[in-house]
Amino acid sequence: MSQRAMLAAVMGFLMLGTGCPHTYRKGGKLDRAMQQDMKDKFKQRGEEFRNQELEDDEDEDEERICPDDKVEYRDCRTLPCTVTCQ
Repeated sequence: MSQRAMLAAVMGFLMLGTGCPHTYRKGGKLDRAMQQDMKDKFKQRGEEFRNQELEDDEDEDEERICPDDKVEYRDCRTLPCTVTCQ
């Protein structure tokens, strides 16, 4: 093979084999797409945690036995636990 043919083959390989820099480089299309996907996923998970916290707060309100002016005392040294309002 002549030197020109080798040079052309190497240059062709470098041009086609390295890919598009605006797509594959740091900060390229793929990095931006992955970053957007991660933001969406974190936002979705944050909403799930907020909804879970709201549900937990509602559950705590439903479990109240004593009126607002009294404090609930649970004695669980023996089963079943006894609940008194003080």
